[in-house]
Amino acid sequence: MEVLHSLTEYLPPAGGVALTIGNFDGVHLGHRKLIQRVLHIAEQRGLPSVVITFDPHPVAVLAPERAPARLVNLPEKLHLLGELQVTACIVLRTERRLLALEPEEFLNVLVRHCRPRAVVEGLDFNFGRARRGSVQTLSEFADKLCYTVELVETARCEEIPGAPSVHSSAVRAALREGRVDLARAMLGRPYRVTGVVGSGAGRGARLGFPTANLHQIEHMLPQEAVYAAAAQLADGSLYLAAVNVGPQPTFADMQARVEAHLLDWHGVLNGQPMALYFLQRLRAQTRFGSTAELCTQIAQDVAATRTHADVLNELRSKPLMPLFR
Repeated sequence: MEVLHSLTEYLPPAGGVALTIGNFDGVHLGHRKLIQRVLHIAEQRGLPSVVITFDPHPVAVLAPERAPARLVNLPEKLHLLGELQVTACIVLRTERRLLALEPEEFLNVLVRHCRPRAVVEGLDFNFGRARRGSVQTLSEFADKLCYTVELVETARCEEIPGAPSVHSSAVRAALREGRVDLARAMLGRPYRVTGVVGSGAGRGARLGFPTANLHQIEHMLPQEAVYAAAAQLADGSLYLAAVNVGPQPTFADMQARVEAHLLDWHGVLNGQPMALYFLQRLRAQTRFGSTAELCTQIAQDVAATRTHADVLNELRSKPLMPLFR
């Protein structure tokens, strides 16, 4: 997949392109449905497929205090889009000047630089200054600007009771509740965060359960709790891990941390990148009366984590996303 960082860099063919525009945070099942439609139209009409996305999220520029937490960073987003066999992705640097364009102005810029012949969007698509543009706006200018509009209905996750609509906001809501299983169903893969292993207080090692403390995390974290997860190391190897997200109430230490006890791993990880794939919430944060009680519970957490060996083997059987830093 060709990656460009401005509309002026792209040289579309004379016949034009099939494209879609969006943030695509998470590249979840809804995004995949939309992009598969772009790919289908592109193949039918003999056009290249183009995805236009933004970095950072527009809300992070307009109202930073309300910016949604990231589900994927930009390299991960590009990797996932590339896996879908998109021809090109144009990453627009989100600036106020760009966001201030009226819908018609934005469409004129788009047509001038990309020559869209098919624009594929979801029913809730908005664009332009103050999100004034909609799919109706796209349709109003279609004949004048020589493109067709293809609308894709919102994807629903059939794995979840009630088949809810799939949106990035729904994935974030599931993570806020610790429902990493629901997030996994909507993403089509386990939710992943990445960081660099740094030093901790060393309490886990003294208790017989050494942990890798993850720092420099850019992604949204799930609800503070204990989880079964899979840890991906720099060499691409995978291990099951019992992961604590949050403070250490037993030790009256209320600083939030991400600590992973890797099963069947022995070695030094400090300074190395690591990814955690969250598989299941095991339990809530608890303050124990003694370290002995805590150790008993951690042993139970480890045993519960081991029951996910089948998911670990499934992850091992597929190409893993690289550790982008």
